[in-house]
Amino acid sequence: PQLVAYRDHLINESDLQSILALKECIANPDIAFTRGILEPLACLRRLGKIDSINYVVLIDALCEAEYHRPDHGDTITTFLLKHISSFPSWLKIVTTVRSQLEEVTKQLPFTRISLDNVQSNDNIQKDLVSYINFRVHNNQAIQSNITLATNGKTESSSVSQNKFAQHLLNASHGSFLFIKLTLDLLEKGQLVVKSSGYKVLPVNLAEIYLLHFNLRFPTIRSFEKVSNILSVCLAALYPLTILEIYYSVNALLIDNFLPWSEFLQRFKLLSGFLVKRL
Repeated sequence: PQLVAYRDHLINESDLQSILALKECIANPDIAFTRGILEPLACLRRLGKIDSINYVVLIDALCEAEYHRPDHGDTITTFLLKHISSFPSWLKIVTTVRSQLEEVTKQLPFTRISLDNVQSNDNIQKDLVSYINFRVHNNQAIQSNITLATNGKTESSSVSQNKFAQHLLNASHGSFLFIKLTLDLLEKGQLVVKSSGYKVLPVNLAEIYLLHFNLRFPTIRSFEKVSNILSVCLAALYPLTILEIYYSVNALLIDNFLPWSEFLQRFKLLSGFLVKRL
């Protein structure tokens, strides 16, 4: 952790813990944030307990909060806007937002970087190609999978890899997630490249997810075992603990109560799709 000094300070200061208690954060989030986070951080920095380097806080998908605007109070964006002037200069904020909802961040005094224009932005293309090459060069299974044979002759690995990297770059439309999931399928042998046209490869994220689910749940009956778990997780506004998921799933059932042991077996079927919250 980069802010160990703040953690230790928080553990030793009961007054600070009271300020940051959930009840206080709900009742007066402005005071809790200022007195509980910003002021202690500034103090620790002055005392030399926090290194003299810049720190970055990443807030992903600010636009998601707009779908669940409260009847009163701030969204994350308006809360940031109120307090950004009080942030220490060494604490930087990086946020992301979907292009079609960029309007929600127009008042934030941030530098804007667009990742939409993939074809005209060399830096994005270089990042994508670097990631593809790194994955391919460090995994023999992927290398073997994408090496093609033409007229009985096997292409050199470098030629095959360059062709593959260019195809995946064009198909991704700038999506690192698409590239990662496609390479994962190739690495596990769940996709096998059969021709230089790469027709077997998915063309969008929807096809990738459909393939994953078809591999994991080949029948409707097998999918029905986990459908309630997925429904609960998708409907939740925040990540649920496994116990909260269990109670929510049983709340959907009318006739038969799902035993804990059976629930755990079904939950394990979703390993890789759901990340277990500790």
